[in-house]
Amino acid sequence: MVVNRMLGRFLPPDRRLNPAALAWIVVVIAAIGMLAIESSIAVSVYGAPVALAFGLSLIHVGTMPLSMLRPLFGAILSSFVCAALPLIVSPAIVSHTSGGTWPWMVPALITQVFVVLIIGLRAHWGIALSAVLGSIGGSVLAVVLGRWLLDHRPSESPVINIMIYACVAGGIYVAAVVVQQGQLIRSQLLQEKENTAEEHSKRVTIEERARIARELHDIVAHSMSIINIQASSAPFRHPGVDAEVAKEFEDISTSARTALTEMRGLLSVLRNDEASSELAPQPKLSDVEALVDQARQAGVHVTLERSGEPVEPQLRESTGLAGYRIIQEALSNAIRHARNSDIAIRIRCGGGSVWISVTNTRGDGPTAAAQSESHRGQGLVGMRERAGSVGGEIRSGRTISGGFEVEAVLPLSLTEPTADDRQELT
Repeated sequence: MVVNRMLGRFLPPDRRLNPAALAWIVVVIAAIGMLAIESSIAVSVYGAPVALAFGLSLIHVGTMPLSMLRPLFGAILSSFVCAALPLIVSPAIVSHTSGGTWPWMVPALITQVFVVLIIGLRAHWGIALSAVLGSIGGSVLAVVLGRWLLDHRPSESPVINIMIYACVAGGIYVAAVVVQQGQLIRSQLLQEKENTAEEHSKRVTIEERARIARELHDIVAHSMSIINIQASSAPFRHPGVDAEVAKEFEDISTSARTALTEMRGLLSVLRNDEASSELAPQPKLSDVEALVDQARQAGVHVTLERSGEPVEPQLRESTGLAGYRIIQEALSNAIRHARNSDIAIRIRCGGGSVWISVTNTRGDGPTAAAQSESHRGQGLVGMRERAGSVGGEIRSGRTISGGFEVEAVLPLSLTEPTADDRQELT
C-alpha cells in the first residue's frame, strides 16, 4: 500500500496501479535481481559449474512468480532446488572456506524466504508451512548426501546454518500468515457489513410498503363503510322505491359488508401490536398547514404557498394521504440534512393533477444525527413508493444554489399524469 501510494503520485488520477499488478512487478524485479546475485555467487564464491549454477538459480528464482499462480507447485519445486543447489559447490570450498554458509548460501536463503513470504500471503497456511518444512528437509538431505556420497567434509557449522534459516523462514512464515488472516478477517467483516446494510435497506423498504398498504386499506375500508351505510339507508331515505330496487340496494349493502369483513381480516395481518397509534384518521393534504405550524414552532424557517384550483373537493383520500406523507418526509429531510435552511413548500392543483414542490436552501449542513446515519436515501425510496401507489411520479435532486428540491405530480383521478405534468418534472 505504501509503495502504491508513492508510485501513484507520479501517475494520472485515472491510471493508478492495481495492487495485483504492483505485486507482480515487485516479484518479477526481485526474481531478476536474485537470479543475477545467486548464480554469480554460486560460481565465483562456491566454485559451482556455470551451467548448473545458472540453471538451478533460474529454477529457484522462477518459483517466486510460480508461487503467485500455483503456490503448491512453487513450494514443491523450491524444496527440490534447496536439496540440489548445495550439492553443486566445490567440496574443497565447503570443507575449508565457506563451511559457515553451507548448505544455505545467503542469496539462496533470501530467495527461499521470498518464496515463503509469497506463499504465506497468497495461499493456505498449510501450503506455506510445507514450503518451510520442505526447504529445511531439502537442505538436511543435501548435507547428508554431500557428507556420505560426494565426500563433502564440512564441520558442524551446517547445523547452525540450517537453524539460522529455519528461524528466519519461520518468522517470515508467521508474519505472512498473521497478515493474511488479518486481511481475511477484514474482508469478512466488510462483507458482513455490506450484507447487513443490504438487509436493512430491504427491511426498511418492506416496512414502508406495509405501512402504505395499511393506510390504503384504511381508506378503502372507510369508503366501503360509506357504501354500506348509503345502500342500507337508501330505501328509508327515499320512500316509495319498488321492491326490485330495494332488493338491489340490499345486495349492494350485503356485498359491502362481506368486503368489510374480508378487509378487517386483512387488517389483522397487516397491523402489529405496536400499530395502535395508526388507528387514528389518516391525514389529508389540507392538514399540511398544521404540519407547517408545528415546524415553525420548532424554529424552522418554512413557507407554504397554494395556487391553482381548490384541491380538496376533487382529491381522492389516497392521493391526499400520499401528498401529505411526501411533504412530511421532504420537510423532515430538509430539517435533518440542512440546518437553519429556508424551506419553501408549494402546492398547485390544475389540469387533473396536484403538483407539489419542497425546496430548501444549502443551510448549515446536516445535524449530528444525520451525519451518523449509516443507511441514507430510505426517505426518498419511501416518497417514490408513495407517489407510485397513487399513479404519480416524483423527482429529487440538488438545486443550482446548492440546496435540495423534491417535486411530485399526483393525479386527481386514477389516470396517469399528463404530458404537461411530466414535462414539469424534467
